[in-house]
Amino acid sequence: MNAPILLIIACIGFFVFTMDKNQKKFPAPVLLIAAGMLLGLFPVFENVELTREFIFHWILPALLFISAYQFPLQQLRKKAAFIITLGTIGVFLSALLLGVALYVGGQALVDISLAGAMVIAALLVPTDPVTVVSILKKSRDRHHLAEVVEGESLINDGTSIVVFSLLAGYYFQNRSLDFGMFTLEFIYTAAGGAAAGLVVGWITSKGIHKIDHHIYQVWLSLLLAYGSFFIGEGIGVSGVLATVVSGLIMSKELTSNEKEKTLRKDLTSFWGTTEPVLLSIIFVMIGIESIDFLQVDGLWFVGAGFLLSIAIRGAVLFCIVKVVPSWNQTFTNPDIFLMTWGGIKGTMSLALLLGITGESGGSDAGLLSWAFMMIMLSLLVQSLTFYPLQQKLRRE
Repeated sequence: MNAPILLIIACIGFFVFTMDKNQKKFPAPVLLIAAGMLLGLFPVFENVELTREFIFHWILPALLFISAYQFPLQQLRKKAAFIITLGTIGVFLSALLLGVALYVGGQALVDISLAGAMVIAALLVPTDPVTVVSILKKSRDRHHLAEVVEGESLINDGTSIVVFSLLAGYYFQNRSLDFGMFTLEFIYTAAGGAAAGLVVGWITSKGIHKIDHHIYQVWLSLLLAYGSFFIGEGIGVSGVLATVVSGLIMSKELTSNEKEKTLRKDLTSFWGTTEPVLLSIIFVMIGIESIDFLQVDGLWFVGAGFLLSIAIRGAVLFCIVKVVPSWNQTFTNPDIFLMTWGGIKGTMSLALLLGITGESGGSDAGLLSWAFMMIMLSLLVQSLTFYPLQQKLRRE
C-alpha cells in the first residue's frame, strides 16, 4: 500500500469520526466499511490487500493494548470471575455448539464437513466491542455492561485464537482431533501468553518510574504494546494474551506513580489519537477486501449461520448467568439480551480468516466466503441496530 492511498483512507476516517461524535445511529465501523466498498470499485484500489500479517503485526497489538490499559481495574476485580468465565468456558461452549449446529443445519443448504463447520464456528466466536462499548458507556442504566462486553472481548480474543489455530491445523492437515492434546496445547499457549505479558509488563512498568520525561514514557508504552506481542509469538505462546496482560499490568503499576494523573493524561492523549486512526485503516480496508469474498452461492446458509451464532451465544450467556446466584441477581434478562446482541464479529475474526486464505490454496473458497459474509452481516446488522435496541429496552 502506497502513501497516497493510506492518506486517503486516513482522511476518510477523520471525516467519519468527526461527523458523528456519538456514533449511535451510524456507527463508525459501518460507515468506514461502506466507504471501503465504494473505494474498491475504483481500479487504483485493486492492489490494496489486507493480510493477516498486517492486522496482527501493525493493528491488533496497539488496539489490544489500548483496551487493556484503559480498562477500569476496579471493575475488572469485581467482574473478573464472570469475564474470565465468558472468555474461556463461554468460548469453548459457543464454538462447539455452533460448529455442530452449522454442520447439522447446513447439510440441506450447502456441502460442508464437520471440520469445516467447526472452523467457521471458531471464526465467529471472537467479539469486537468498538461500537457497543461506546454506546453502553453513555447509558446510565447499562454502564455496568460496558466493562463486561469489553473485558470479555479482551479475554476471548486470546482464547479464541488458540481454539481457532488448533482447529484450523486439524482441518487443513487432515488430522484427527485429539481432545487431550488439544487441551494441553491450549493451556500451554494461553497460560504462556499470560505469563509472558506479566513478566514483560512488570519489567517495563518499573522502568517507567525511572524515566522523568513524559515523551519517553509514552514511547516506552508503545514498545511494550508491540514488544509483548512479538515476544509472546516468538516463544510460541499467545502474543494477544501477552499484550492484553502487559497493558493491564502497566495500568496497575501506574497507580503507584506519584505523577500518575499527568502521565495517564499523556498516554490517553497519544493512544486516544492512535486508536481511531488504526480503526479507520482496518475497517476501510475490510470494505475494499469484501469485494473479493462476496458471492451468491450459499446465501441461505450465511443467513442461517448468522442467526445461529446469535442464538447460541444467547443460550450460553443465559446458562452461565443463571448457574451462579450472584450473577443472576446482577444481570437481568434484558442485560443478557443486550450482551448477546453486542457480541459483534469484527477485526479478530477477519484477521483469523485472512490468515487461512493462503493456506487453503483456493480449495475452500466457498467456506471462506460464507464465513466472511457471516462476519460482515454481524458487523453491519448488529452495529446498526444495537443503539435502537438499547433505547427500546431502556424505555421498557
